[in-house]
Amino acid sequence: MSEKFIYEPIDLCACYEPEEEIPADLIKEWDRLYWEGPDDTPENRAFYLIEPDGSLYYYYGNTRIKVSEHFAPAGKPVDKLIEGVIRYAAKNDPGK
Repeated sequence: MSEKFIYEPIDLCACYEPEEEIPADLIKEWDRLYWEGPDDTPENRAFYLIEPDGSLYYYYGNTRIKVSEHFAPAGKPVDKLIEGVIRYAAKNDPGK
C-alpha cells in the first residue's frame, strides 16, 4: 500500500526574478542615489521626531533642537494672546 512519492524540484531563483523589466532610467536613478545620496535640500534634511521620553525634537542635518512652548506663569491666557495678534494684524493691514 505504499505509493510512490513524486518529487518535483522548485527553482528558488525564479522566485526572485522580477516579473517585468525594470526601466533603465529607474535603474540609473537608483544608482545615482546609491552613490550620491538624495538631493541635499532642506526638505530632505529636516524632520520632526518624538523621542521615547515624549519630547518633540526638530532635526536638521546634524542639529537637534527640542521643541517646547514657554508661557509665563502669571502671563495672559492663550485666548487673550491670540486676540491681541488678531487686533494687531487688523490694525496694521496694508490692504485697508
